[in-house]
Amino acid sequence: MNRSPLLVPALLPALLLTSCGGDEPAITPPTPAPLTTPPPSASPSQSVPLPSTAADGRNLTACQDGECEVVVRKGDVLRFGAAIDTDPLTVLSAGDTFTVTDPSGFTASVGGAGGRLQTGSVQIEVGESAGNRTAIRISPRP
Repeated sequence: MNRSPLLVPALLPALLLTSCGGDEPAITPPTPAPLTTPPPSASPSQSVPLPSTAADGRNLTACQDGECEVVVRKGDVLRFGAAIDTDPLTVLSAGDTFTVTDPSGFTASVGGAGGRLQTGSVQIEVGESAGNRTAIRISPRP
């Protein structure tokens, strides 16, 4: 009985594998491109005012023309000139929450820096707080 015909098919895979191991480099999977973060936005962002850097400080009369950057606290009254169609605003709270009211009883509240509210012909952007003081920026309503 001759066993060589069965031996050839059994050894064929081993023979083929060793013949492929010549001088050719092994195939390696492509290296994925590194992850990148998107570039920062090209549009400038206006930062919120800080109590220590508010342009008009505690000079609340600077707001009469409808444009100011001041530091306010509870009880302050923001008064606007005749050309600005906005009633006086009384600050009910400053600090973690900024709240104002007008003579009609309209009350608006914003929690935290970056919040905005609009009343009459002005908008108020709330800045950072330090204790019971909050920096705000008042500008004409868009």
